Amino acid sequence: MAALTSTDGPPTRTDWAEQVIRNEILTGALRPGQRLKMAELQERYPGLSPTPLREALSRLSGTGLVEFMPNRGIRVAQSSIEELRDVYANRLLLETVAFEQSFEKLDSAWQDEVRHALGDFEALSVEAENQRPVTASSLMAWEYAHRRFHFAILSRCGSPWLLRLLELLYDQSVRYRYLTIQAHPDFASIAVRHRVLTRAVFARDPGRGLEALKHHADLTVASTEKLDGGALSFHGDGGAREHG
Repeated sequence: MAALTSTDGPPTRTDWAEQVIRNEILTGALRPGQRLKMAELQERYPGLSPTPLREALSRLSGTGLVEFMPNRGIRVAQSSIEELRDVYANRLLLETVAFEQSFEKLDSAWQDEVRHALGDFEALSVEAENQRPVTASSLMAWEYAHRRFHFAILSRCGSPWLLRLLELLYDQSVRYRYLTIQAHPDFASIAVRHRVLTRAVFARDPGRGLEALKHHADLTVASTEKLDGGALSFHGDGGAREHG
């Protein structure tokens, strides 16, 4: 349960509602296929009325994280192995373009940015590894550092639209990654893989860097594919396991 206070998050209630619901979807607190009923959301997030909640859910539907079902209410977007593969295939496709466009503009400032992002990510990975269970706030701090690292690598691509599209795909991939983290938390190994990726990128060899990016994506897909199929859906209400 998250309470709204004057110091919490973004400036408006709609912004705050969007942020907290988005975070809970991405980290699996709200599961794929789970129905989102207004009365339950108001109880879950004290201080939020139906209007900002509806506006927040409308925004989230535009990112593909929430689904409006005609005459059947609202739910967290469904998930499936097929969608997982599709998300990562397209993310890798766009990351390849962004990386190739960035590669010609790499400089010492970019290298410092990536190195600092990696350092922050590794420090939070150690913190999460030593914390059982991992708190929601630690998980989101870890995820922010993770996102910052990946987008630091691609930041010189020069295309705001390309980065926006990658943001959408990244959010979808986060949902699946957290399913594997919940089932088999191993923050130390994840941090090691990012160090390997950084070395490949710093080698200034585009072929080696792209190979590392692909290997990184393939590992996440393979880890999620090993999960029991039931991990991809919510079991709390009737119809939540429908796929469509």
